[in-house]
Amino acid sequence: MLGWDWLLALVLFELATGYTPGPNNLIALSIGFNHGYRRTLPHILGVTIGFPLMLLAIGFFLKPLLDHSPLLFEGLKYLSIAFVLYLAWKVATAPVAEEESEIEEAELQPTPINFWQSVLLQWVNPKAWAGALSIVTIYTIPERFTQSMLAAAFVTVFMVFTAVSLWALAGRFLKGAIRDPKKIRLFNWTMALLLVLSVGMMVF
Repeated sequence: MLGWDWLLALVLFELATGYTPGPNNLIALSIGFNHGYRRTLPHILGVTIGFPLMLLAIGFFLKPLLDHSPLLFEGLKYLSIAFVLYLAWKVATAPVAEEESEIEEAELQPTPINFWQSVLLQWVNPKAWAGALSIVTIYTIPERFTQSMLAAAFVTVFMVFTAVSLWALAGRFLKGAIRDPKKIRLFNWTMALLLVLSVGMMVF
């Protein structure tokens, strides 16, 4: 049996990493701000499903390969930079309503990322890699590796869903307080810049 001390340690780790700024949360904040919480659900579900699947894949299949393939890490780094820069540009250039009557129409415009892109984002998200590798190497129990991996993935589903949802709801709340198109554009560009910085801090 896995003890409560193990569970508490894992939850504290995921609180410190999953609820802090990173690509997943900043994108949720941006979509929630521009489109509302409901339109953020594909991204939230993409992260909620994508990260635990990535965690399991790393734990059961990829870790031995990664330990002996530094070039694979290097390639992932540059792929991560390119993909996040693309997402940052989509966030920065999201349509902004000029008039009050256009706000609902603007909210119906395509979001910068869909469900499958959010699933894919986990594989090129340095913060997700750092979190998954930390769980695999620190928060699994060698003599109960399979049990602890499956339990960690189960806990992660709940933690990820609540974390990304909170950021999306925060975006919806901010939108209610900011109605000026210039301020909305400033917000979008700020989110794009923070998205780039969050990845840069993890990669370099």
